Amino acid sequence: MANDEMFVLQGEMSKVLSLMKKTFYSNEEIFLLELINNASNALDKIQFERLTYKNILDDELIIILVPHEDNKTLSIIDSGIGMSKADLAYNFGVGFCSSYLVAHKVIVTSKHNDHDQYIWESQLGGSFIINKDINAQQPSRGTNITLFLKDNQLKYMEETTIKNLVLKNCQHISHPIYLWNTKGHWQLINHWLHNQERNNKFVAQKLMNHLPDDLLFSILSKLPLKSLKRFGCLQRSWNLFFENSHFMNLFRNNFICNNHSFYDNTSLLLILDSRYVHSTTLYSFSDERFQNMEKIYWPNQLQEDHGNIFYTLGSSSINGIICLYKGDEKVAYLWNPSYNEVKIIPPSPFEPLQYGLPLDRKYQGFGYDCVRDDYIVIRNVSFNPSIIMVDLDDIKYAPILEMYSLRSNSWKKLERAIELPVCYDEMDRLYFEGMCHWLGGLYDEIYHACLVSFDLSKEVFITTMAPSHIPLELYDNFEARYEWRHIFILNGSIALMSNYAGTIYIEILAEVGKKETWTQLLVFGPIPCIYYYVGSWNIGNILFQTLDGEPIWLNLSTQKFGKVIENVHCIASQLVVYKKSLVRLSS
Repeated sequence: MANDEMFVLQGEMSKVLSLMKKTFYSNEEIFLLELINNASNALDKIQFERLTYKNILDDELIIILVPHEDNKTLSIIDSGIGMSKADLAYNFGVGFCSSYLVAHKVIVTSKHNDHDQYIWESQLGGSFIINKDINAQQPSRGTNITLFLKDNQLKYMEETTIKNLVLKNCQHISHPIYLWNTKGHWQLINHWLHNQERNNKFVAQKLMNHLPDDLLFSILSKLPLKSLKRFGCLQRSWNLFFENSHFMNLFRNNFICNNHSFYDNTSLLLILDSRYVHSTTLYSFSDERFQNMEKIYWPNQLQEDHGNIFYTLGSSSINGIICLYKGDEKVAYLWNPSYNEVKIIPPSPFEPLQYGLPLDRKYQGFGYDCVRDDYIVIRNVSFNPSIIMVDLDDIKYAPILEMYSLRSNSWKKLERAIELPVCYDEMDRLYFEGMCHWLGGLYDEIYHACLVSFDLSKEVFITTMAPSHIPLELYDNFEARYEWRHIFILNGSIALMSNYAGTIYIEILAEVGKKETWTQLLVFGPIPCIYYYVGSWNIGNILFQTLDGEPIWLNLSTQKFGKVIENVHCIASQLVVYKKSLVRLSS
């Protein structure tokens, strides 16, 4: 490059290193202390200059340590005073040279407030090159030292080793030191007081300012969607990442392949409808191949109701407890299969008894209130207008949304300020993070799908409008009938699956109540129009059934349907994620 300038170090580097080992540094681990000390000094200098120039301190004063396993590098980054070209050429001291105790190559990128950003690169041969960083779009003050570690020094990329060295040698540093750990989070590793707001600002601003795009994408693609959306408010350019195909591929793969702790020690329960007898059968199995299927017998109280269809309220057990209800939704039960305990939920005192009117009962949610240590069932009760044979003007009765409490063994009415959608599909109700969620529809001349979330502890309703994929020029109530949707849990997030005109759309929600936080994860198709949604499991496996009632898996990673499971000869109705628990209903 025309802007490159080559310099030769005073003396051969190998001789310098040999002298350093004999005199100053008999232990190579001291390199990290020296580089962190240099970073701290740079922060002190910019802090001191602020006494004269009040406007120069626009960033937090921090030190960042970023190990990168694939590149075999360790980066030490600070937001200090930075270095000019002359500083890079002539002002490196013995402390910096200690880098070569563990590295075969070093690259330094630095920006001083009064100078352009420069890149310094050297190897063990004794020469180094300095060039202006012509690719820097919005350079930020500070220095980034990247060490390319020798093959016998890779231990200095390990989280435990770095933390131990900082705790051992760097507690005198008066600035915060952050480490990007193996769990994909920033961790404060020295004794410096901080708060969550400071951490959020740090992540949003410093990542963008200091890290190269490939490493930045690698780090951000592993963050939860909610964090990315929130930090986007602080760093607007983060919102553009969702329009970058490379970033979205990284984010999608990390998200789908993440084996969330929600699925640890779980098994699957599959409710099957008999082809010939009006009843349901329950089976348990441990993997998606439906091997070693074990029939689970309904409790005696349910077997007495032979000839009825039973469903589960929600897509998972809660502390080992499952909520069951009859097909006509008149009676519901709480059941712990581990103890074979059953609690029959008593009838509601709010149902109207006059006129002998037919009622439409729809269970909306089953959840756990961790504040009151209580299990909750939510139900909507209304008239069935299709078979009412009396004059409605004489009836003073509005639909009721009511809540059953196991702790009090009683029902109470729930107040609602607005009309709430009712869920009519047993697949579209789930419990997640202290809330019952269900998917329904609102009519404002035109049908709109809406997610309802009920906070069990605060007893507050939150609604989130669902996205639609019908072209605006075609959208009407007739066309809306041909876009089916289902909600489910996908690796620790609420997900929405839509199918319109044979194309499947998968979106995940970052925050309830905020329609704008729906993020499209996948679009693929066309698919055969012969599948019916049954349920979902870990790492992006979704279970459907064919028109013949045979179960078949869809793998979101490959976006392909698997082989039909041949040893299941009933119609698959519901898939439930079950985790055993020793919690008893009687307690």
